Amino acid sequence: MKRLLLLAAALLVATPATAETLRVMSYNIRYDNPQDVPPWPERRPHMAAQIAFLAPDVLGVQEALLPMVDDLAQALDGYAHYGVGRDDGAKAGETTTVFWRRERFEKLSATTQWCGQTPDTPSKDADAALPRTFTRLILKDKRSGQVFDVRNAHFDHVGVKARDNCAAQILALPQVPGARLIVLGDFNTGPDSAPYKRFTADTSPLKDARSEAAVRFGPPGTFNGFDIRRTDGEPIDHIFVDRALKVTRFATLTDSFTGKVISDHFPVVADVELK
Repeated sequence: MKRLLLLAAALLVATPATAETLRVMSYNIRYDNPQDVPPWPERRPHMAAQIAFLAPDVLGVQEALLPMVDDLAQALDGYAHYGVGRDDGAKAGETTTVFWRRERFEKLSATTQWCGQTPDTPSKDADAALPRTFTRLILKDKRSGQVFDVRNAHFDHVGVKARDNCAAQILALPQVPGARLIVLGDFNTGPDSAPYKRFTADTSPLKDARSEAAVRFGPPGTFNGFDIRRTDGEPIDHIFVDRALKVTRFATLTDSFTGKVISDHFPVVADVELK
């Protein structure tokens, strides 16, 4: 009996602990434009079902008007969320809202910055066509105690300089000691651009989840313009993760309903392993 107990103890020591996985999702959900085909009321239930099926731990959305955020919040059980309108810092305009699993994470802080010289007040930067924001959440994983610094952004679709400035602004924010950094969103720019190179430079704390994933699925293009066949463009929606994290899987998802896409962007999803 004693030998059996010693053997069991040895096996327990030799067996590695199961690694925790964090699923991160970024989704430009397209603002509620009644002229769109299909419009938001038609897209809404399919988007909610798609997100519920994927069950991300952290979800960053872009172009999300607050009534749209409320629609998703009502349909998705177990998620808390934070985001403010870019036009007034309250309820007006698009948001870069972050959803997170309430039972898994403790929210330590939640803030929004505007890309530009006045980050704490609504504004436009350089050559930007519109005010642009990124939302920052500091989340503590109740399971592991690990802290995550999540920054969800929507860069300008016109301003080349404004996009690079915002990338620099995001990276310049001091990290919480011991936290793992995750930057995600619609960056309106591909792998050959200055912002992308900034995020993935050797001196950056980040790496591209898409290129680092052990398993990759889906097309390269993430903007479809409501055309399900449009998949061969460059990726402009990205998930950048802390270099200390191992990316096990990455996907660009092209789900549809009756031949219609759910948004004019395909969502991207990454699974990362926590040591």
